[in-house]
Formats: sequence, structure tokens, C-alpha cells
Amino acid sequence: MIKLRLPFGKKEEEFPSVFCALDLGEKLFKVFVFKVEEDLVRLLGARKAPRGEEQPGQVLKEIIEDLKSDLPDLPKPAVVGVSGPLTSAFTTVVRSSLAKGEEEIVKQARGMALKQAEKELRSALGDPKLSLIELEAEVLEAKEAEKMELYLFTSFGEKNYLRELEGMVRQAGLSLWGFSSLPFNLVGALSGGEELNALILDIGGEKTEVSLVFGGELMDTRSFWWDFGQSKKNPTLFLDLWLNSVSDTLGTFEEVKTFPSQILLVGGGVSFPDLVERVRDFPWGRDRPFDSPPEVSVISKDRLAGIHAEGTGLDVPEDILPLSLGQVALRVKEEPAEIEDEEDFEGED
Repeated sequence: MIKLRLPFGKKEEEFPSVFCALDLGEKLFKVFVFKVEEDLVRLLGARKAPRGEEQPGQVLKEIIEDLKSDLPDLPKPAVVGVSGPLTSAFTTVVRSSLAKGEEEIVKQARGMALKQAEKELRSALGDPKLSLIELEAEVLEAKEAEKMELYLFTSFGEKNYLRELEGMVRQAGLSLWGFSSLPFNLVGALSGGEELNALILDIGGEKTEVSLVFGGELMDTRSFWWDFGQSKKNPTLFLDLWLNSVSDTLGTFEEVKTFPSQILLVGGGVSFPDLVERVRDFPWGRDRPFDSPPEVSVISKDRLAGIHAEGTGLDVPEDILPLSLGQVALRVKEEPAEIEDEEDFEGED
């Protein structure tokens, strides 16, 4: 079965046994170092630092140098997690005649996904010439009955955004292995052994991303810019506006008949005063199709399957997404990359 194109980069090489996982947010840089062991990945070390307003590549370089004080043999290969309004990640369902081979159906699904992502992001960002790069394409499931039914996950990133991230990685002295969707890896880590049905709110310092999960699979994502640093004058009104923006975002999932009865929270914004309680109290069923008031909880690291980070002290909401990037190694180990690349990202020389 065609399984995986993950993340683009040095696919002719074996995935490293020790690697860096980077979450380069708009306000905070996080660098985690993982070691692959049998059926799990173990966290060896981590650093976090404010991004700063200027020279983010230099900030990342200083983080790496600081990590070397604990890990002198710090690995160079780096996987960079991506999310937010400059990215797109979703699952495409294709039903086709059995006369078509799976490779042909996958190629068709990838083309459909790219067109959908371009249409949505060009409209959302107001740029009709915006250029996207496919980062991952993974066949989640393929069923044969009267027709072939194929579920294909794909992720994309805006080209200039990816180039900026790659430039930071190179300046820090690391080698870019590839990019990978943060929400997809989080869903994979949460769905170990269970079919998760949930809405996941990744609440960052300057953006909020809503992930729709059914049957343990990431079906779609939506993002909007929201700066929690602008909340000082009237925090109560600020949260009112944010909650209504989340509800409006749910309204863009047009094909959903009923939303999951579980909302999971992650990201540094979760620590904003009263946010968790306000999410619990919000009348989600007023404007959106919920069968009952959703159960709301904050994701902790003990819910991440296959990722061992005990004794590290990393268990605040902002740590969960970079921790979930350990899933990249488990995904690569589970199935070799077999999908042929049509266009790889070419960074700056």
C-alpha cells in the first residue's frame, strides 16, 4: 500500500535515531531533542526562549548552543513543526472505480487537495498568487467494495513562510530534515489505541487553530490570527470576542452535521486567566450543531502515546505540540516512504 510521503527532505537517508524537533512560534521558540527507542521516542533535552522582534535565526542559534551544554553531541537533523494560517492540513476522501489503481487514485486525491488548499488559503490571506508546497501525503485508509474508498491526509505550507523557517534552521547550524503538521502529529499521539472524536483548540500567542478529529483522524483544520497580548484593557470582552471567533470558525466546517462532544485545549494561551472556564461555559450549541454541551479539558503529556518525557518537568500546555513531534519518528518507522515526489521544496542556497 502507498502509505507515506513524510516530511519532504532527505528521504533517501534513514531517519536519524536522534533528532531535533522545532516549534518556531510567533512569540516562543521551542527545541526538543528526541531519541528513537524500539516503539517509543524519549526526550533527551529541551530549551525554550522568546522569539524576539529581530534576528530570530540568531535566537535559535543561541538556543542550540545552550542545548549543547547538556548534549555536546547534539544532532543536526531537524524536523520543523508547522501550523497556523500560513498552512493547511486536512483529509480528502476519494471514491473511485476499482478499475483505477491505488497509485492513480492517490495522485488524483493529491491534486484535489492542493487545489482545495490553494483556494482556501488564497481567499483567507487575500493573495490570489499565493504558492503552496505539499509537505506530507499519507494514506490513512483504503477500502474496497463496489468502489475504492480512500482517505488521504495532506499538509501544505506557504512557500515564503517555509523558506523563512529553513533559513533559521540553517543559521542555527542544523540540517532541515523536513516539515510536518503539528496538529496531525498531536492527533496521532492522542489516538493511540482509541478512536478520538474531538475539537482541538491550539491557542497560541498570536493565532488560534481549530482541528476537527473524527475516528482518530485529523479531518480538517482552520486558523485565525488572534493576539492575546492585546487583552490588557478589557480581558472579559477580549475573551468574549475570541470565543465568538472560535464559534465563527466552526461555522466554516460546512459539511459537519454534528460536532464532537469533546473540546481539547493546548498551547500557551490556555494559561490566559479564566480561559478554560469560559470555554466550558460558552453556549456552543447556540449557533453550532452540538448534541450536548461538550466536555472541555486541557491536554497533558501523559495522553501522548509513544512519547516518553517523564521527569523532564515539561507538562504545561505550550509543551504538548512540540512533544507530539516525536510522532514523526514513529510514523516513519511504521511505514517506509513510497509515494513519489512531484515537487520538493527548494530552499535558498
